[in-house]
Amino acid sequence: MNERSYDAIVLGAGPAGEVVAGKLAEGGWKVALVEKDLVGGECSFYACMPSKALLRPADVLGEAQRVLRHDCNLDVEP
Repeated sequence: MNERSYDAIVLGAGPAGEVVAGKLAEGGWKVALVEKDLVGGECSFYACMPSKALLRPADVLGEAQRVLRHDCNLDVEP
């Protein structure tokens, strides 16, 4: 077995674990990041971020259409 030495071992590579590991590494620490499932946590894959990516274009289009109602010279296409 190959032995390795670390200054810190971060359990969980969700949003908090990624930040902690990154900050420690920036500080010169040798860091191991351990994750059993999804690096970045579930939010990056099927919760927060994908849903926001789907909802944001509709919000932007709605806002552009609202602006157009105020006699602006813009063309908006979905």
